[in-house]
Amino acid sequence: MSQYGAIDADTDASNFLVFGDAELDSAADAPLDDDVPEGQRLAGIAHDLAKVGTAQARHALLRPALRAAGFESICYMRVSRIGDTINGIVYFNAFSPNGWAQRYLRERFYEIDARLAYSCRHEWPMLWDLSSIASTGSAASASASAGATSMTSSAAADRAERFATAARDAGTLSGVSFGLGTPDALDTCVVMFANSQPSKARLPDMSIGHAYALAVGLHEYLTLRAPHIQRPASIAELTDIQRSILELVTLGLNDRDIADRLGTSHHNVDYYLRQLKKLYHATNRVQLAYIAGRVLGAPNAARR
Repeated sequence: MSQYGAIDADTDASNFLVFGDAELDSAADAPLDDDVPEGQRLAGIAHDLAKVGTAQARHALLRPALRAAGFESICYMRVSRIGDTINGIVYFNAFSPNGWAQRYLRERFYEIDARLAYSCRHEWPMLWDLSSIASTGSAASASASAGATSMTSSAAADRAERFATAARDAGTLSGVSFGLGTPDALDTCVVMFANSQPSKARLPDMSIGHAYALAVGLHEYLTLRAPHIQRPASIAELTDIQRSILELVTLGLNDRDIADRLGTSHHNVDYYLRQLKKLYHATNRVQLAYIAGRVLGAPNAARR
C-alpha cells in the first residue's frame, strides 16, 4: 500500500494509506468462496465480486453497474476518528478518478470535506454538489484555522479553493455519499459516488437506491477480502494488563497511581501505554482515554 502524509508532527503518516487492485490481486491466499464467516452468504454485487479473481473481471462487473446507477466513480474509505479528529484513513482507489486518492490524503482535504464529516456521523445518504461542499469546506477550514497558529485564514481559504479545483478537475461535481457501520466503535466506512453533472437536483431516487446497494456490496466484499482495512487488534485481543490499564486511564489516574493499582512499576505502565497509543493511533493521553471509553464501554455504540 502507498503511504501519504505527513499530517502533523503528532500523526503517523502510515495511518493514511491507499490500496487498489494490485493489492487485491496479490492476495493469492485469499479464499474466493461464496460465504463469509459464520455462514452468512454474500449477496448482490459482493457475491459476484467474490467469484472473480482479477482486477479486469472486477471492473467488468462494477463499472457497468456504476454507470447504470448514473455515476462515474466511487471513493471508498475506512475512516478512524478520535472525537472529531480524523487520525487514519485507508482508501481503496480502484474506482476513483486517477490520482484523486493520493491528492485527497496528501493535501488533507478530508479535514474540510463536508461529505466525510456528515457520513462519519450518519447512515442517511447525503446528496451533494461541488458548490455546496466547497462553501461548507471553506467555512470549516476557516473555523479550524481560527484556533491554530500554524494556518492563517488565507491559507485555510486557499486549501478550500484547492479542494474545489481538484474535485472539479477530477470530474466529481455532484453525487451521493453513505456512511456504513463497522464492528469497531472508532471506525466508519464512507462511500462516495460522483459524476460530472453540476447539480445534485438531477439525481433521482432510483439512482440513490442503486448506489446504496453497490456501496453495501463493495463494503461487504472489501471487509472480507481486504485485510488492509482491518484494525490490527480488537479489544478482545488485548492482554489482561493492557485492558486493565485502559480501564484505569478512563479514571484519570497517572502512571504511578496505575502502577500502584496493578502492583507493577510506573516504567512498565509507561511501556504499555506507549504500546496502546501505537495500537490505537492515539497521540496523547486524552485521546487514549476517549478511545478506552469507546472500545471498553460501548463497542457497538452508535456513532456520534
